[in-house]
Amino acid sequence: MSGSRSDAEEKLGAPSVPDVLPDIEGGEKNLVPVDPGRQHLKVTFPLWKNSLPSIAFPESVRMFLDGAEVAYKVWTAGPIESSDLFVEIPLDKVLNVHGVRVLHYEALNWSGDPDNPDPSDTEIITVDIRAPLLASPDSRLSIPSAVLPPNQLTAYYLDRNEDRLRVTVPVFATPAPGDRIVWYWGRSPGDLDEGGFLELDEQNYTDLLVLSIPGELIRGRGDGLRSVSYRVLDRAGNPSAYSDYVELDVAATPIPRSLPWPSTDKATGVGEQQVLDPLQASSGVVVEIPQAAVIYPPERAWVQWGEPGQVGAHRVDQPISPGQRRYQIPMRPVAAHIGRSLWVQYYVIDEDGNEIPSVPRKLRVQTLPVNRLPTVQCNKLSGGNLSYRTVAPEGAILMMNTWPLMTTDHWIMITMTGVGSNGQDSVLPVIAKRAVTEQEAIGGIGQGNQVRVSKAFLNTLRRNDSLTGKVYVSFDGGRTWPSLLAPNFPMLLLTLID
Repeated sequence: MSGSRSDAEEKLGAPSVPDVLPDIEGGEKNLVPVDPGRQHLKVTFPLWKNSLPSIAFPESVRMFLDGAEVAYKVWTAGPIESSDLFVEIPLDKVLNVHGVRVLHYEALNWSGDPDNPDPSDTEIITVDIRAPLLASPDSRLSIPSAVLPPNQLTAYYLDRNEDRLRVTVPVFATPAPGDRIVWYWGRSPGDLDEGGFLELDEQNYTDLLVLSIPGELIRGRGDGLRSVSYRVLDRAGNPSAYSDYVELDVAATPIPRSLPWPSTDKATGVGEQQVLDPLQASSGVVVEIPQAAVIYPPERAWVQWGEPGQVGAHRVDQPISPGQRRYQIPMRPVAAHIGRSLWVQYYVIDEDGNEIPSVPRKLRVQTLPVNRLPTVQCNKLSGGNLSYRTVAPEGAILMMNTWPLMTTDHWIMITMTGVGSNGQDSVLPVIAKRAVTEQEAIGGIGQGNQVRVSKAFLNTLRRNDSLTGKVYVSFDGGRTWPSLLAPNFPMLLLTLID
């Protein structure tokens, strides 16, 4: 192997380092792993020509790193097996300098000149002994504000976000392909229960780095306070410090959608039906959605009072105070249901615009007490008698005071019944079925003396016999009326005389 040769003839094949990490796109060439369990770096090389070592004529290899000898091996018997064509460099001689380093070796053949060994081609390795540096002064993950305390990370949030919690990693020093961001989901600060990792590549290492934490893992690790943190391992294996942690209040166990019936204040009853005294509702009532109703923060609710499209129906879209579950129902929609039952219900509008109905609740609005109802009055009376001679030509005037919760949704009918000349009842419709006017709702019926019993009608009746005024009120806009045989207001009982 001695003598004059060209460079191509002199150069042996370059050494090879099987212990380095596989090369990746955008990554360092022949990166040496930082492995605390490894003491040496193995370097292999090809066998030179005409090898035939013996005790008398040994063959040897000297391995150089950046020009300094780091390993030596000799053979005194042949042939040399391919499995023995390696040396081991102590790792402390490799991991003592950061950056690109150059390997080559010199082989001495049994017939070679000890002062002129054959040199090899070179090979480079990359040494990375610098740990990643996290963002400073705050290395915490950036968590969506919607789930940060005092809020919770809920099943609803996961459902609305593809069953994932996405968090952003603050920019750290020198990210590179092959870096691995390992994240932890623990029960307390310092609980490093690994959850997963994100490995960077040539396509994403310069991007805003987002960890996607699956809902399955979040649910699997239970509800309660949880600590979320991370650290970075570069491709060589150098670990960063652990990040600061973020604490989350997790309530990710799915809660079945429950929308139990509402309640009406001033009403009595705890079962499916409540009863309301209308005299307790002179300023309206409040319908309350129970706290047990599952309504998520982004959702809205509204209350429906009565059957939509019917007299007395009322929809309330806004609570009395933001954030509460109490909705004001004015007096008028209550008054339209006097003596009847209605359904009270609420609806939840989810983020997709779907309206989800609650369980409805029946409410019975009682009738007004008779002692609180006015009796129609007739002028020109004397001791309960109405004298025909004293009645003006235009007829006898009838008047009636207002009643509780009176509105223009109420309709009225007034009749006068006397005894005709044939001995049969004779009926005069003084007010046919019609709505109460705004003036009447304020001042009562007949305040302008326009409601009269005609004198011509009175003239057809027997004297010294009964004359009865009957008042019928429909509270729901004329939809329902009491029986003609049972007026729902007190009757006026008179005797018609000459």
